[in-house]
Amino acid sequence: MDMHPAIARLYENRLLRTELECEQFDRALEGLAGDTEDRIIHEVFRVFDDETEQEEVMFGLVHFVESYQMDMYLTQLLESLPAMLEPARDWAIILNKRILNDELYRKEYAAIAVGMNDRIKRTLAFLLEEIKEERPRLFERKVNYILQRLLNTLQNPD
Repeated sequence: MDMHPAIARLYENRLLRTELECEQFDRALEGLAGDTEDRIIHEVFRVFDDETEQEEVMFGLVHFVESYQMDMYLTQLLESLPAMLEPARDWAIILNKRILNDELYRKEYAAIAVGMNDRIKRTLAFLLEEIKEERPRLFERKVNYILQRLLNTLQNPD
């Protein structure tokens, strides 16, 4: 599958090691502003990388994906989670924490997640458990809200 040219540019510069990479990343992100195609947001999640050197620049990408229509954003994030685990686990956790902290998004996320395949549900459950273990007082109730719904829908719960 060919990547959208602006996404390819984001991907090429995702490590943000130099000022030039940061500038090219920002320009490519600006070029995507207002583009609401499903394909675009789906491809964008491949850009996140835990090896990036300029997290504040990468947060521009966080704000970009969060600017999409809620259902589209949440669905595409869930579908992208398994592929994000290796290169962008920390970013997947950041995105999930932000969702957990918003009641409307958290409820919609749970509703969408129950309709996903078991691989996605297990990946989400794994990330949510990690978030809960790291900060139980802050996230336990919020994580459990989603986990209770997810675990009831898994084919072979562990």
